[in-house]
This record gives sequence, C-alpha cells and structure tokens, in this order.
Amino acid sequence: MNKLSKLRIDIDPSKLVIWLFIIIVVWVNFNNNHWKKDGKVVIHDVISYYSYLPAAFIYHDLSFSFVDKDPTFFTGKIYNPKTADGGHYQKMTMGLSMLYLPFFLLGHFYAWISGAPMHGFSQPYMFFLMFGALFYVVAAAFVLRKILLRKVNKKITAWVLFALLLGTNLFFYTTLESAMSHAYNFSLIIFFVALSMSWYQTPGIKNTILLGLVYGLIGLIRPTNALIIVFFLLYDVSTFKDRLLYLLKSWKLLLLMASAAFLVVLPQLLFWKFSTGSWIFYSYGREGFFFDNPQIWRGLFSYRKGWLIYTPVMIFALIGLFFIRKDFKAFSIAIWVFVPLNLWIIYSWWDWTYGGSFGSRPLIDTYSLMGFGLASWLGYLNTKRRVFYYAMQLLILVLIGWNLFQTAQYKYGVIHFAEMSKAAYWNSFGKLGVDFEFYNLLEPMDYDSLIAGKYVVLPKIRHTIGPEAYTSFEKLNKRKNKILSNDGRYAFNSPNTQSMLEQREGQYSLMVSVENNFAAGIEFWAKSNETYEVSVWKKPFDARASLVFAAPNPKTYYIQQENVIQTDSNGWGEIRFQATIPDTAGHRQYRVYLWNKTKDTVFFDELRIKKIRP
Repeated sequence: MNKLSKLRIDIDPSKLVIWLFIIIVVWVNFNNNHWKKDGKVVIHDVISYYSYLPAAFIYHDLSFSFVDKDPTFFTGKIYNPKTADGGHYQKMTMGLSMLYLPFFLLGHFYAWISGAPMHGFSQPYMFFLMFGALFYVVAAAFVLRKILLRKVNKKITAWVLFALLLGTNLFFYTTLESAMSHAYNFSLIIFFVALSMSWYQTPGIKNTILLGLVYGLIGLIRPTNALIIVFFLLYDVSTFKDRLLYLLKSWKLLLLMASAAFLVVLPQLLFWKFSTGSWIFYSYGREGFFFDNPQIWRGLFSYRKGWLIYTPVMIFALIGLFFIRKDFKAFSIAIWVFVPLNLWIIYSWWDWTYGGSFGSRPLIDTYSLMGFGLASWLGYLNTKRRVFYYAMQLLILVLIGWNLFQTAQYKYGVIHFAEMSKAAYWNSFGKLGVDFEFYNLLEPMDYDSLIAGKYVVLPKIRHTIGPEAYTSFEKLNKRKNKILSNDGRYAFNSPNTQSMLEQREGQYSLMVSVENNFAAGIEFWAKSNETYEVSVWKKPFDARASLVFAAPNPKTYYIQQENVIQTDSNGWGEIRFQATIPDTAGHRQYRVYLWNKTKDTVFFDELRIKKIRP
C-alpha cells in the first residue's frame, strides 16, 4: 500500500484530449454508419476527388470512357464532364486521391476477402475512406501538440487542441463529411509548418524533399492554399534582406524542393495533357475570383456562412494574434502576413460561401495557425489575468458544446446548407427541428449574379401563406415555367398561359383555354381553424369558370365558387369567398387553383390568397 501511495501518475492532458477526440469521432461515425448508405461518403466535391482511384486501379482507364459504357451505375458516383472535343476530365485535381490511396487499398483488399463488390463504391471502400480523415487529423494533432509544447505548458496546449478539434467545424469535416478536403488540408498545413521549422534548423536533403512533397500536395489539392509558402519564407525572419540572401545562398536546396513539389503535380499535368490536350487546364469554367470586391465582412459575420458566427471560438484566436510575439515570435510576421492575405483570397472567390457547407469551410485548412493565436491569448490571460484565464476555460467548454450542438443542427437541417438568414438563424436558435416558417425565412442567392461578381438575394418561395399571396400574373421565374406573386415569394403553376390580350392590372392576365383548363395552382401548408380569403377576377364575368380551394383529398374539404360578387365596366367579375380549415384537419397541404369549365377561353387576373385568422 505504501509503495502504491508513492506512485505518481503523470497524465498529459494534451494527449488525453487527442484520445478523447478519437473516441468521439469513432462513436459518431459508427452511430451514423454513413458507409452503409448510398451517397453519404462519396458526395459533392468528393466524387471528383475520389474518381481517379477506381478509374486507375479498378477500371484501368484514366480517360474515364468506361463511364459512358454504364452511365446508369456511375450516376452520382463519377462525374463525366467533357471538353468540346470529347476529352474527359474531372473538376477537382487528383491530390486528395493520393491521400485516399492507403484507405482505398484497404477497402479493396477487404472487399476481396469478404466477397463484397469490388467496383470501388461498396461498403468496404466507404468504411475505410470515412476513417481516413481521422488518421491524418490525429497525426496532425500530435505534430501541433509538439510545436505548442515548445512554448506553452501542457494545460494550455490541451485547451488549444480541445478547442480546435471539438470546438470548430473541423469536427464536422472529420466525421459526417470526412472525405471532403478540409481535414486533409488541415493536416498538410501543420506538417508544412513543422517541416519549415525543421528546415531552418537543419536544412538537409531529407527535410527539403519532404517539404517539397508536402507543399506540392497542398497546392495540388487546393491551389489557393499554396499561399502557405508565406510561412516558409517569413518564418523566424529578422530582416527581409538577410532572409533573401539566405535563400539565394540555399538555391540548390530550393531547386530540390521545387523539383519535389513538381513531382507531385506532374501526374495531374500528364492527365490534363492526355485528356484535354493542354498541360494546364482550368476546369472551373466561368467560376473565378473578384479580387477587387472581396466579401470579407460577409464571410466573417454573415448569418449565411459567417466564420465567426458559426465558429465563434476563432474570435479569441484572432485576438491572440496581437499577443503572438511573446510565445511564438518566430511565427509572428509570417502569420500576420498570411492571415489577411488568406482571408482576401478566400473571400474573393465568386461563391464566397463555398456551396453547401457548415460554416466557412475553406478556413478550416489553416486552423493550426489560428491555434498559435489561441495559445498566445490563453498564455497572456494565464500570466496577467488569472480570473479571466479560468473564465476563458469555461467559455471554451461552452463553445465546444455549442459547436457540437450546431453540428447536430446542421445534420438535421436546422442550419440550412446554403440559404441561412438572420431571421432563419434566430427562428431555429436552440432547436433540433424546424417548422415551415423557418423555410419561409431562408434567403437563396442568385447564382447567375454571383458568378458575375454581384451579390443578389432572391425572395424565398414560401410554403405557407402570410400575410397574403397575390399575383397579377406579371412575373415569371427564370425557367419560365411558373408565375410568381408580385413580391416574388410565391410560385403558381401556369406555364404558357400568360397573355397580353386582356388585363385588369398591369400588362398581363392568365388565359385559360379548354385545352388547358386548370391554371394557377399553388400548394401551401395550413393548420386547423385557420381562415383564408381567396379572390380572383375573371372575364367574361358570367363564364362557367371557378376558383377552387381544396384539401389533398377533395372529399375531406373542397370549395368551388364560380359566381361573382361584383363586376366592373370592362366586363370583369370578382369571385371571392372565405375558407376555414376544419378543426379536425390538422397540419396538411391545401391547394388553390383556377378551373375553366367552358369550351371557350376565360381570362383571370388579380389572384389573391389572404390569411385572415388567426
């Protein structure tokens, strides 16, 4: 007993955090079982990133012509874009496939021994691919831990790792969408930082080659991340003149580094040359940058994808950059130059929201650099403001909990992948489910304007009436297959019925003929005891044409009215009535539409559906 009482167990909290992260990620992955569900692992950009592996190792055809032989099977599995002369290519480069490769081979081997389909998309492949990100992130976490421990204590290191791994959207991209590029890029960036530090300490051939290979992968996977070269050039710089002279003196090693980087990129160049006829091929079409109009403010603070709205722990990492010289002086100039340049480049991209994503996903790649800022902030509080230091620890715990909760919200659609607005955010705040009002509050973007460098928000097509849906049949949607309400928030099914022959308001009315006798159909959700007033003007006013309000099953609720309550001097007559949803109906979808029961043409105008109770 005495000997046991003298034993000292030295628990390293930073290692404990990493192991806790591993356990949570494994639990989340097994709890969701995405590898057992079609279209859950190889999705979105991953389809392009991953496609090189089955093409090379299973179908032995990097021309991707095999896709044309079985297009049904490969739909949603491999994209098949072609150049004007028929050459196949992929929008994304093959860099991520190089990192996927060990896990692809494990999946291929397991599929072989288990008898699973060996076409590259069965469960064994998806299982190992899903856990690939965890391997790289854990390796990166240990490297980052080693760097942090040189300057700050184990507790601060643990808090930084805790915040980065579980308090940011890196967690989402290591679990639910783990095959996306960001967890891999996060890892490569910290490997590059560590190798840069080693290179200046011992600039040998081994470090040089490794640094070049990692940099080649960084640039190949996400070309904008090639900006990380700033860290290498400015790490521990005293004067720019001295650094320039040192690099010029080391030109042979720099040439070796560039050669190693080029070696990584070379397969992509060969692929482009073979597939498209060009050594360098821009696969993004009209997509590009607007460096003269970066959306930095929206990128940081908008409710749509604002980095600091959905990853608030980074506020303190940014604050910490002002204190970084104390603990990480060698990093300070490099990070101060890199961070604003990186924000400028990222938010100059035409779609600064980067499609469907949780938060601002491209910034995940450089979270390791932000970790040094957070460590500096915690170090400052630890020495100067102890009370605030403990308060900051508590706040990090709260923000970790909030990040995990928001991750669940995103999974369940409570945070929309692309159309969040301030009103929608606060409507769903603290919830794990949404009502139809949430969908009414979303704000879609006009991508045609966005790709031209203009930020334009479109009215959201609503699925409930409030306060009213009104159309004089003036507006068509972009596809010309629906008529919009005057405020653009409701869509009516009436293709090819807009007419300038008659009108009561504006330039158009709706012309309903015997060949197409139903028009202006709109479906919306309504609840028991709600009352709506519906009205429309028709011409001729005595035509046997009706305004209808009906439930999905007309036997449960159906009102049809063709009699007018008033007429005007131009031969128009108004149909108007009220409809009250039965108290036994519950929450269901109802429909309003126009019905021409005659053999002649009837014109309609000024259709209005107004909610009057409650």
